Amino acid sequence: MQKVLVGFIYTNGAIFIMPRNINLPKARIHVRKDAWGGSPDEFQEAWLVSVRALRGRPFCFQVWVDEFCACYDKVKPDCIYWKLPEDDEPLPLTEVQMWECLSNDIELFHKAQLADVPMLVYLGEGEYVEGNYWFTIDCLPEKQSLGYLDVGDSDLLDEHKEMNVVRLKNGQIAIYPNNRLKWIPESLATIKAIKTPPPWKVASNAIWDKEWLEQPYELFGDSDWDY
Repeated sequence: MQKVLVGFIYTNGAIFIMPRNINLPKARIHVRKDAWGGSPDEFQEAWLVSVRALRGRPFCFQVWVDEFCACYDKVKPDCIYWKLPEDDEPLPLTEVQMWECLSNDIELFHKAQLADVPMLVYLGEGEYVEGNYWFTIDCLPEKQSLGYLDVGDSDLLDEHKEMNVVRLKNGQIAIYPNNRLKWIPESLATIKAIKTPPPWKVASNAIWDKEWLEQPYELFGDSDWDY
């Protein structure tokens, strides 16, 4: 027996949470007011609450605005500021979040070894911006463990992207995959390492499957099958 409840799937007495919305680290932020039809030159103080994934679209952030004791759950990533900007030109949505969400199901984790390290974000065409690491959102197969057919890209090694959230120096956030970022712990990084792109190829399911799935007899070895 399976039935859908609000935000949950109930199967044979067990409740599985659908991680489409996840809680975020509590932080004081500023929302550019064009997020809800106001002026792009004005900002509203708020608290960061959560984020929701919509496959094929950018993230929707939820904030709580203490001035009105109200939540708003459809703030675009380019309208989220971790600090008030100075005179910098804001980055557009397509440069704040480079890739669309690969799945409706997501999880939050934090790369503790790289907490708050300085970063370079590659926007393309030779343009970089500076920031600091905040946290990471990863896309999950959509309810695959419940028997659903996953039609997303989160399990394709060729396409999978982690969504690393970076606090940019201009006050905005950026949401970028690993292959567009430089992580720079200042006591460990060198100028040469910062300037050199790694010569790594994109991982692919075809290579992984060939090296693992096509060699079952070698895995068994010379077992005599005694139990």
